[in-house]
This record gives sequence, C-alpha cells and structure tokens, in this order.
Amino acid sequence: MFRLGKVTCELCQSRAPKRHARRGQNAQGACVCGACYAQWEKAGRKCVACGTAVRGLQNVGIILARKGIGHSDCGGARLLYA
Repeated sequence: MFRLGKVTCELCQSRAPKRHARRGQNAQGACVCGACYAQWEKAGRKCVACGTAVRGLQNVGIILARKGIGHSDCGGARLLYA
C-alpha cells in the first residue's frame, strides 16, 4: 500500500530499501540502489563522463545526464547514504 521505506534507483528503475541505497546530495532525491553500485565497483569504478577510474578518497557522484556513476567533479551529485 504505502512504500515509505523505498526509493527508486535512477539507473535500473527498481525500488530498493533506503538502507541499501545511496542518495545524490544535490540531485533532488536521485538515488542509486546497492546492486547498481556494487556492479559499478565490480566493473572497475570507471567514471561515465571521463572514462578514468575513481580511486581512493575521490568523491563519487551520480551523473543523471549519462545515467551512470563517476567523479563528482565531472558533473555528478556527490553520493551519500540514503
């Protein structure tokens, strides 16, 4: 009936619990589910905007224009836990 504890993933359009999702800081409620984030990490953490790897303590961001994850410096909203 009510889906109060779930958010919609911007990449795969599935519903995920808030505790398993990451929310974009400046992206008006845009979220990435844990499965999409894990798949991105497994694929080598490549930025969709510039193609280089996101390493170490660099800020990770969701890039809505390209429907992907990458550097927050490349135009993405920094990801936080929802």
